[in-house]
Amino acid sequence: MCRLLLTTVLVLGAQGAWAWQSAGTPSLGEIAERTKKEREAARGGKPAPKIVTEADLKSAPANPDASAGGAETTPAKPPAAAGAAGQKPPKTDDELRAEKKKEYEKRIAEQDQTIAVIRKAMEDAQLELNDPTTASLLGTRGAALRKLLDDGQVELKKAEATIAGIEEDARRQGISVSRP
Repeated sequence: MCRLLLTTVLVLGAQGAWAWQSAGTPSLGEIAERTKKEREAARGGKPAPKIVTEADLKSAPANPDASAGGAETTPAKPPAAAGAAGQKPPKTDDELRAEKKKEYEKRIAEQDQTIAVIRKAMEDAQLELNDPTTASLLGTRGAALRKLLDDGQVELKKAEATIAGIEEDARRQGISVSRP
C-alpha cells in the first residue's frame, strides 16, 4: 500500500512538474518559428539567399554553358575576337610603367603632406615654448610641448624612411620618381 501511494505521488508530481515547465517556457518549435520570423523581418522582404551544398555541386553540369538538351556547345572565342568584342586590349609596358610611376609619386606626395603637417605642429610647439610672455605659465604644458617635439622628430624619421623605401622600390622596378 505504501508503495502504491508513493508511486502515485511520484507520477502525479512528475505530471505537475511537466505541466508547470511547459506552460512557462516556449518549446523548441516556437523558438524556431520566432527566429525564422525575425530573420525574415531583418531581410526586409528580400528572398532568402541560395545555399549551395556539395550535392548541388555534384549534380551541376561540368560545363555551365552547356544547354540542358545536351546539344553541342559553341567553342570559346579566340583572344583576337574577344578584343574586337569591346574588351580593352592589354596595356603596353610603357602604359604599365606610367601607372606604376603615378602610384609611386602619389604615395611619396602623401608622405610629403604628412611631413608638412608634422613640421607645422613642431613649429607651433617651438614658438609656444620660446614665447617669453608664457614661459612662466607653461608648467606641465611645457613638458607636453617638448614631448611633442621629440615625437615629431621620430615621426619625421619614419616618414623619411617610408619615402626612401618607396623610392628604392621604384628604382628596383626601373622607374624614376621625383618628389613634388
